Order: sequence, then structure tokens, then C-alpha cells
Amino acid sequence: MSLKDRIIMAYARTKITSRKVSEDVENPLHDWVQLKVRNAFKRDDGFRKALGRDALGDIDRKTFEEYQLYKFRKQMAYVMENSPFYQKKYGEAGIKPEDIRTMADLDKVPLTEPDDLAEEPFLFLCLSQSKIARAFSTSGTSGKPKRLFYTNDDLLNIVDSIAAALRSAGLKSSETLHIMFPAVVAWDPSLMLESACKVAGLNSVVCSDVNVDEQIRVMREQKTKVIIGLTSFIYRVTVLARDKYDLRSLGLKAIICSSEPLSEAVRHEIEEAWGCKCLSQYGLTEMGLATTIECHVQTGLHINEADFMVEVIDPDTGRKLPPGEEGELIWTSLSFQGSPLLRYRSYDISKFILPPCDCGHVTVGKIGKPKGRRNAATKIGLGEHIFPTLFDEAIMKVHGVLNYQLVLTKPSFRDHLHFTVEYNGDMAKGKEEVLKALMELEEIRSGLDNDLLDPIEVEMMEVSLEFTPKMKPIIDQRKRFDS
Repeated sequence: MSLKDRIIMAYARTKITSRKVSEDVENPLHDWVQLKVRNAFKRDDGFRKALGRDALGDIDRKTFEEYQLYKFRKQMAYVMENSPFYQKKYGEAGIKPEDIRTMADLDKVPLTEPDDLAEEPFLFLCLSQSKIARAFSTSGTSGKPKRLFYTNDDLLNIVDSIAAALRSAGLKSSETLHIMFPAVVAWDPSLMLESACKVAGLNSVVCSDVNVDEQIRVMREQKTKVIIGLTSFIYRVTVLARDKYDLRSLGLKAIICSSEPLSEAVRHEIEEAWGCKCLSQYGLTEMGLATTIECHVQTGLHINEADFMVEVIDPDTGRKLPPGEEGELIWTSLSFQGSPLLRYRSYDISKFILPPCDCGHVTVGKIGKPKGRRNAATKIGLGEHIFPTLFDEAIMKVHGVLNYQLVLTKPSFRDHLHFTVEYNGDMAKGKEEVLKALMELEEIRSGLDNDLLDPIEVEMMEVSLEFTPKMKPIIDQRKRFDS
């Protein structure tokens, strides 16, 4: 590393709040969020004025929500001054930052649609491009690709959030993080994770090899303590390695599954094989990825509420829902400067859970594990909306299943369900177990009982030597289908 690079790295590390939290504290994520609020109180006269006090004292939930409202108003004023999109949108709505006095007032602020960002990304840009350190485009797997712009401070915020999440999973500076994203994914989070670890002073190793033996060799050599990676890739390595190696002997602290949903069936298989907690990480690409992580209690994913505000709305009416009610997640970036998004629709279905949590969090809220994207839901049989997670829980609990895909057709008045299942083991036995698991689903049984489904068809396929990211779980080819 050159002298210039060392100076840049040293400066970056001074900006990382997570480095100021002791590794010995019981809940690093909780302490990190609290420290960020305390730093804001020290440095921001506007925040102190908004609170109307000279000393912060204990940060309870009420104080934290006042912090979020202040940050929201400040961010709203910022985008109204600098973003052509928000200048027009909020001007037409006749809404101003000072109109937002309580959380209930957020309903007055118009929602931002993903299509708005996809069609006119430069209208969201709040700074000259000379001040942008990096532009990033989403893969477009769930819609049109979207382009985001980040300043150096934005990137440091993301790094800080990643480091805090890794520490909350138990990773210490003397230990190694094994980064496990295959090279075939449309985007490569390994680079950001590796960079985050360098800046945050954490050890990491990237291994994208699809060869199971190579993965285990690297883990042993590097004395890996925490794994983070693509859910389906981690699961694949687990299924193919557990009969060859004593995975528990590696002594892992935690495995973090990212970038894809984690079903309870898959979690169970991973935890049984490795002998450690398997945690879910959920992030929205438009929010910089590192937004939530599950704690060891595993009753929801803690939100980085110091930098992001999460609401839940009724997706049909737009009405804000109270904590505990399921609806669509709405995100606001409270700290980004490049192209911040306010009240951005994710179309992901979940709920907001107020603190405290049994892990020790008393300030930061959680979201329930997202069920899936609203437009990923479909109907079968009697017409109930179902998400792919329904079949994940049924099929992935069958020992030896690596992947599956459902193709829906409607050759007559009945729905026809054809499952293709990648399986490691005796094919006849596997098919029998998959069919049995599917028949345990009420949605399947009621559809068959009411003559609305054809007999379920299951096709088994052998394990592929090449890894491909998790197949699109449901392909709906029905022509006569009322959605």
C-alpha cells in the first residue's frame, strides 16, 4: 500500500463510528446506533435545538424518534434544494419540511416509486458529478435497472453499517470473515465487503470457488469464524459438504445469509450442519445494501435506524400501518448525500417491530423477515395470494434438495403445477418426499379437493456441476388467469 493509500485509509478509519465501540460490549450494534445519535447531538446545533435540551441523557425510543424526525426534515430540505425530482414532486404536493412534526405527518409526504428512479436517475442527483465517488446500477432482476450515486461520505456510511453488522454477528478484529459470493452473480458484493473490512480493521478472505473442497480448505487455513454470502450458495456448499466433512469442527460463530430470502427450512439445515446460528441479512440495493441484520434471538432483523427510516404502509391505500401489522416496507435514507431517496417503495412485505428485543436492544426497531416482493405473489386454486416462501418452507426441508422451480400453466380450467427439483441423493426417494411435503400444504390440498388443481407434477434433476444463482422460484405461464 502506497503512502497516499495509507493516509486515505487512516483518514477513513477516523470516520468509522463502529471502530469506537468496544469489542467486549454485549451488543455492539445497539451501542453503535446510540453512539451515532450522541455524535449528532454533539455536532449538530439544529438537532439540539429540535430536542430543546442541553444534555441528551438516556436515549429512549421517544428520543430516538425525535432524532429520526429531525433527520427526515433535514434530508427533506436538502433534496428540495438540490434534487430536481423532489423539487417538483414536493412543490406540486405543497409539502414543506416544517409540516413534518410527528411520525403521523409522514403520510403527507408523497411516496417515491422505483420506476421514477429507473426512468430519470439524474433528477435524483443532489450534487455535481465531480463530488460523486461512485455510481452504481442495480441488476434489474425485479424491474428496470436503477442508477444510484454515492459520495465518499455515503460510502463510508455503508462501510460503517457493514462493520457494525459484522460485529453484531460476533466477528472480532482478530478473526476472519469468509466472504462467499459466487462470481456468477450479476453484481459482486464481495468487493464492497472486503473493502469494508479493510477500512474497519477486520480480517476477511474472499472465496467464490464453486468447488466445495476449496471452500473448506480456505476456511481451515484462514481459521474462519463468520461466513457471509449468497443464501443459495451457502446452502449448496452445506448440502454437498456435510457428508464429506465435519463442518462443526470448524468452530464457526455465525453464518450470515444475504441477498436472497432465508427460509426456516434452509436455516435449520445450515444450523444443523455447521453447529452455529444462521442469521438473515436483508438490504435494499437502493439504500446501499447494509440496512438490516438479524440478531441471535432470530425474531426479526434490526434496522440501522440511525441512517434509515422504515415505515410500513397498506400497499393499496398508502395508509401508514401501526407496528406489528403487515404491509409494504417504505424506506428513507437519512444520511446519504449523492442521491438520497425519501419514502421509497420497496414492494417488500413485512412488519415493523418496536423495541425492546431479548438481545438487549432497547432503542432500535426491527422488521419481520420479509415474506417477499408483492409482485412475486401469485394465486392458485381458490385464489389466495401465495409467496414463493410457502414452497421454500415445504420443499427445502427435504434433505438433499438444493434448488427448485415451479412452472404454472392452465391447460384447462385447472391450474397445473410442475416442480423441477435439483436433488442430491436417491431420486425416487427424493421425489416421494417432495410430493409428501407439498401435499402437507393447505393451499395444495384445498385446490385438489375443490378440483381446481391438476395432480401435482414433480420432476427431479441431478446436481449440476456448475452453480447458478437461485432459480426464479415461480414462473407463471397461465394465459387465462385473473390476477
